[in-house]
Amino acid sequence: MLKQQEIILIGPCGGGGIPKNGASAKNYHLVKYLREKNLHVTTVDTENWKRNPFILFRLLFHLLFSSHATFILAANSMSSYKVIRLFYLIPWRMHLVYWAIGGCIADWIKEGRVEKKPYSAIDLFIVEGRNMQRTLAEVGFQNVIVVPNFKHIDYVPSGASKTQESAPLRFVFLSRIIPEKGCDTIINAVKLLNKTRKDKFAVDFWGPFESSYEKEFLGQIETLDNVEYKGFLDLCKQENYDTLAQYDAMLFPTRWEGEGFPGIIIDAFVAGLPVIASDWSQNADIIENGKTGVIVKENSAEALCEAMLLFINDRKNIEEMKCNCINMARYYDIHNVVSDELIKQICR
Repeated sequence: MLKQQEIILIGPCGGGGIPKNGASAKNYHLVKYLREKNLHVTTVDTENWKRNPFILFRLLFHLLFSSHATFILAANSMSSYKVIRLFYLIPWRMHLVYWAIGGCIADWIKEGRVEKKPYSAIDLFIVEGRNMQRTLAEVGFQNVIVVPNFKHIDYVPSGASKTQESAPLRFVFLSRIIPEKGCDTIINAVKLLNKTRKDKFAVDFWGPFESSYEKEFLGQIETLDNVEYKGFLDLCKQENYDTLAQYDAMLFPTRWEGEGFPGIIIDAFVAGLPVIASDWSQNADIIENGKTGVIVKENSAEALCEAMLLFINDRKNIEEMKCNCINMARYYDIHNVVSDELIKQICR
């Protein structure tokens, strides 16, 4: 056990409910793990902070009365920037660790979209990939370490789907239902594939809707017999990995600006699903092309259609990739990623 240490974590933590995005899920796993390590963790949950001004008062209270604590800021880039500016402006020194979620803040600093000076308030940057570490070094920050995304991997499904030649190949998308995550690309790829392979595959979508896209999305898939929206899959419940494991492959043609190290790829590996993903952000560093999935170099419906067709036509290779994915998942178990040495480095 580590020595008792007070940590204030600032970031989305689900708002008291089920984590429904990557940032909330990551913080859920981090808080749970740090508490397992005998650390005293208090959360300032920024979920829906614009509709709940009490969150700001809670943060100010801790800045005034918890100055001895280690503050971990783990939120998306723009929300983090606002909090970092507050730390920079207060007249007393706080111990601040910025556990970056997403992969764009280094580029924002480099491009001048945000001021660089407030980031001098940070004692330690923790980023998800080496490209971001290099970019931060280019703009003058050397106090940067790389820590990949992680999950509590306490359970690996034993009943993973066996790909069958005669059955339709089952693809799954599991993330927020927004165009930027590639939902529109998948729909257009399905339309192309349906011209020749309609009976050979099916696609299920799982995830929370962005309200402005819900009507358009449901209208699009209503015309496609082999596409279905299934709802929200809560992977905080172990048994839902059994549901995920019944698919053959995951689709993830994201083009979202804030993408970093998508935790959903780890979920796919746990369930033994190779991932067909866009060459975007860190996807190509996580997915070994041909071993744990396929990286689509051109993020278009035509290129995605071609990659899906390879899976449909060459099913024997999928079984080998499924085994590779399960083996790779253990690498991202939080017990392997967040070591005692890392925690000591974070806490002063």
